[in-house]
Amino acid sequence: MKYVFLLNSYSLKDKLNTVKKAIEDICITKELDYKIEINSEHSSTEEILKKYKNSSNVIMAVGGDGTINRVLNGIVGTKNILGYVPYGTGNDFYRSNKELLQEGFNKIDLVNVNNRYFINVACFGIDAEIGNNNDFVHSKFIPKKLRYTMSLLYHFLTYKDREYTIKINDEVYKDLYTTVTVCNGKYYGGGYKIGYNSLLDDGLIDVYLVPKLNKIDTAKLILGMNKGKHETSKKVKKIPTTNLIITSPKEVECNLDGELIVDKRFDISIIPDGIEVYYDQKLIDDIQKKLIKTK
Repeated sequence: MKYVFLLNSYSLKDKLNTVKKAIEDICITKELDYKIEINSEHSSTEEILKKYKNSSNVIMAVGGDGTINRVLNGIVGTKNILGYVPYGTGNDFYRSNKELLQEGFNKIDLVNVNNRYFINVACFGIDAEIGNNNDFVHSKFIPKKLRYTMSLLYHFLTYKDREYTIKINDEVYKDLYTTVTVCNGKYYGGGYKIGYNSLLDDGLIDVYLVPKLNKIDTAKLILGMNKGKHETSKKVKKIPTTNLIITSPKEVECNLDGELIVDKRFDISIIPDGIEVYYDQKLIDDIQKKLIKTK
């Protein structure tokens, strides 16, 4: 089986050639059947993936969560398998996988949102605005580890709650919400553990509804997240489900595994065992060690 490494030239930028050389060296050492593809303004991720739609390969997304999401959407419905080398700002899908997947090939659930797909977390409200703010998340002037935190602080001070109507399991919830998250995996926002008990292969998505909160309660909720305190908070409603509909009187942002979509209505449903994922920690470690040596 061929390993096709798809490099995101927009996120890698001046590190592109260094990453490409590291992958080539490791693949040669391991005697892998491989090919490296690089997206650009002349050859998009979608166009590149069309070349492989009638074959069976491991498509290795090299970049962050957004890169993985674009590759995912390009291979759904084909015989290709999703692989990845985490090299982005958040790497939240990688964090989820390290806790939830076995090394090798894994069937996991896929989630459909208005005919686009995600496998980790979709979020609305303040979380979506934090993740979609390119001025912070992709800033060249802010260290990578601080980008989400800086975006969080900015939106914490400026965010205005959004009105949503949410239909889940024949129940309707209408309110002003600070955030709504839909979890297949565990992590979002560069390491915040929102889907504390979520699993990638249980046929369910965990929905967290957080109605309008004051600044102090919002801060407490965020700070307690990694310890799972939001799981028992009276200010948070958690609902496991297989599908839901979110509507808003105005167009609102949704962050879909690092990618932005905007709409007034979001039809969300899970597809059990909808995609196969290849997880190879040794390959990831070898490439990253090679990159450290070449810095």
